Amino acid sequence: MRLRRDSPFFDLKTRGECAILDYNFAYCAFTGGEGPDMVDIHCHILPGVDDGSPSMEDSLEMARMAADSGVTDIIATPHCNLPGTGPKNYRSASLRAAFSRLQQALDAEGIPLRIHPGAEVFCTPELPRLLDQRQLQTLGGSRYLLVEFYFDESAEFMEQCFRDIRHRGLVPVAAHPERYNAVQRDPTRLEGWFRRGIVIQLNKGSVLGRLGRRAQDTALWLLEHGLAHAAASDAHRPTVRTTHMGLLRSTLADDFSPDCPWLLLDGNPRRILEDRPMVGADRPIWSLRCLSWCCWPSAACASIAASPWIPRPR
Repeated sequence: MRLRRDSPFFDLKTRGECAILDYNFAYCAFTGGEGPDMVDIHCHILPGVDDGSPSMEDSLEMARMAADSGVTDIIATPHCNLPGTGPKNYRSASLRAAFSRLQQALDAEGIPLRIHPGAEVFCTPELPRLLDQRQLQTLGGSRYLLVEFYFDESAEFMEQCFRDIRHRGLVPVAAHPERYNAVQRDPTRLEGWFRRGIVIQLNKGSVLGRLGRRAQDTALWLLEHGLAHAAASDAHRPTVRTTHMGLLRSTLADDFSPDCPWLLLDGNPRRILEDRPMVGADRPIWSLRCLSWCCWPSAACASIAASPWIPRPR
């Protein structure tokens, strides 16, 4: 069985070479496995550089919590370019050393977790200059740049920043758009963001209702309409907004479809690390609640699972 070119599982960006994300996604959907390895693309685990982890001890506890829940890779994303006296965390030798020290500490403690460099860039009118001067750390050294805004920022300014980023050959990753007032008022605007190639990253706390009712309602609406590429912890401490991803994974699987966690927590996040295009890079993917592997005839599922189009397990 071959997938039709208009199937939501057909990835036009990779010429159909990987029709269904990665093998982990398809394998677990068919076999009922406990879940794939997870990649957390937004986490404030780097100690002492922002309002996240205050110490190496807290960072190690956050790392243990993430690894225990199935996370294998974290992109450490300290706040960058915050206005006023907030942390700047531009690319520098000292910041690279901080990433290295954290990885060395994890290795010394035997915590099976890989740390990748990143940043959560606060968008200001200075963004074009910072981009031109290459002062901003992308996610894992890829083309993907994680950006955030004031919660009451105008949609017009957000979209201008996205244009500035794309004009320079990078791909904007919108951090927690469900928390922005403009998106909460009109979540349909994210359909346009999708068409323009903006990557949408939801927060764990929003999906689980820990960041307010409006953020949760917006996040669930976006999931219902297939308007999300990835979900991440946005963790700051080992006790509040933590790195543990188990409840998010089970909630996505139970409330939407068995496919959902593999798309948002492994397939697309891993593509960011590998600097590959997203599945659903330029259009809504599907309604995650409506389209599930569980709805497919078992014979068809077995046929697809055996297809040479799907990469073998890692």
